[in-house]
Amino acid sequence: MRRSRGFTLIEVLVVLTILGVVISGVSVSLEVLRGRDTGLAVERLRWVLEATAERARIRGQSIAFETLPDGYRFSMRDTDGRWIALEEAPLFVERVLPDDLRWAALRVNDQSARYIVFGTRSPRFELELLTPDGSVLLRGRGTGEVETRQHPRSPA
Repeated sequence: MRRSRGFTLIEVLVVLTILGVVISGVSVSLEVLRGRDTGLAVERLRWVLEATAERARIRGQSIAFETLPDGYRFSMRDTDGRWIALEEAPLFVERVLPDDLRWAALRVNDQSARYIVFGTRSPRFELELLTPDGSVLLRGRGTGEVETRQHPRSPA
């Protein structure tokens, strides 16, 4: 009796079904990672702002945090009083925000601003970011502590 070579239609359909399940699982995992990337970027920003306040207070040296259209950077005053880019890796380097994270508003001492200048005293500020899940508010206190508040997107 001669056995034919190849796959039956049932075997091919089973393999295609398994591939479909695996591909859908991978796409769901990528979406979770993308959301995690946004959450990590917000948490990193909170930590960097607290570290900036601490460093400025300890060294008695002003450090400015500036929002850019797609990220942020730091500057410090040189001996002539001019602002120069601060490029001290890994903390004080220019960063790009993840694609799904955007600036909404920055208020320093209850006024709209583009910069936060940290010195021997930390300013009060509110930095609002937009995420796919809603907005996140980073609120800086005079102590240098930065708290995070999530505002979920309301259902449409």
